[in-house]
Amino acid sequence: MESNITFWNPWWTTQNYNFEIKERKFYLLLQKYMKRKEIIFFTGVRRSGKTTAMYHLIQTLLKTEPEENILYLSMDDNVLSFSTLEEIYKSYREIFPNKKGKTYILLDEIQNIDNWENWVKNIYDSFEDVKIIVSGSKSYMLKRQSTLLTGRILEFEIYPLSFMEYLNFKGYNFTTKLGKIANETKIPSLLKEYMQYGAFPEIVLEKDGHMKTLLAKEYYNNIKNKDISTYFNIRDTRKFDRLSLFLISNIAKLYSATKIAGLVGLSTPKVNDYIDYAEMMYLFLPLHHFNYSVKGQITRSRKMYSIDTGLVNSSAFQFSENLGRYLENIVFLELKRKKGKNQEIYYYSGKKECDFVIKEELAVIEVIQVSIEINEDNEKREIGGLVEAMDKFNLSRGLILTMHQSETRKIKNKTIEIKSLINWVN
Repeated sequence: MESNITFWNPWWTTQNYNFEIKERKFYLLLQKYMKRKEIIFFTGVRRSGKTTAMYHLIQTLLKTEPEENILYLSMDDNVLSFSTLEEIYKSYREIFPNKKGKTYILLDEIQNIDNWENWVKNIYDSFEDVKIIVSGSKSYMLKRQSTLLTGRILEFEIYPLSFMEYLNFKGYNFTTKLGKIANETKIPSLLKEYMQYGAFPEIVLEKDGHMKTLLAKEYYNNIKNKDISTYFNIRDTRKFDRLSLFLISNIAKLYSATKIAGLVGLSTPKVNDYIDYAEMMYLFLPLHHFNYSVKGQITRSRKMYSIDTGLVNSSAFQFSENLGRYLENIVFLELKRKKGKNQEIYYYSGKKECDFVIKEELAVIEVIQVSIEINEDNEKREIGGLVEAMDKFNLSRGLILTMHQSETRKIKNKTIEIKSLINWVN
């Protein structure tokens, strides 16, 4: 036991231990979370950076805290996973019997330990000076429906890299000076690469394009087969595979569970269950139609987005033929990252369609349309859908996001701002 615990904490024996970690935007927010007593709970799709976020916290703590006060454990370790947390923590205290000060306990892939909530709750409620950080599957918490940790957890969802984080990982520094983006001419090609190969950190850092695609395909299969099929004990894996392929081939499109059921040979309730499982494991993220009533939202068709466009490209359709849908998926993920605590995201459909509606508490505050570009062929549809939504929600301003265009148009008493993605995310 002691050797396994020591293995995961090399800073106990190596002076000036250093991690090679690229900065991500949310790391700054983590410092605020660290000052609170609540348990930090990292959730998110596999390979999105949950473990790296823990290493970042450790690296930060090592600057001010004694090395022995930081305990990190990967519960993927077979030896540790067969032990109780009480046994593991007891062994740690025996290694450092004279330890003083706050203890920082970081437990990675916590769902591999049975009844972990009980131990975490007990030590959280004790008089010990501890800060607990855990990572794991959100679905595990939902499935167990445990109320033990209610009010004691601050959940922190981690997504693949945002576009600005992607640029940082690639070594580009796009600073804004007087409203103009430096190196702006490189943006379209970098954005296409970002959409084509996706934003998982390991894939972004990989230089070979073929290997990027192979990694994305492996990620998709692991999420589908291990995280979803195996975990939820899906028996008819062939039909679930067909369902997954249908969804990932139709991102940013309206879908009906009833119609999908007929296509893949499953009952409608089973389709809904499988989609719920995929959402729990972050493979797909649904978007509801805007309606002030919950019933109105549920009865309308939903739209489906992927957690990463690289997964789509490696598993489904031709990239170059579907740039608009890829761009819409990117905007959706960015909205998910940006949304405030009291904000909700929907799509709107009346006579025409508006891609995104942002509601804050009881009021709609913004409507957004997404298009590769605005031209003579599509401006009536794209601007018309946006204006209809603006009228519906009594808004004087609307936003259209594109690959590279930036301009402002006036239509009657309304302002339509057309903005390139880089100017929006920056």
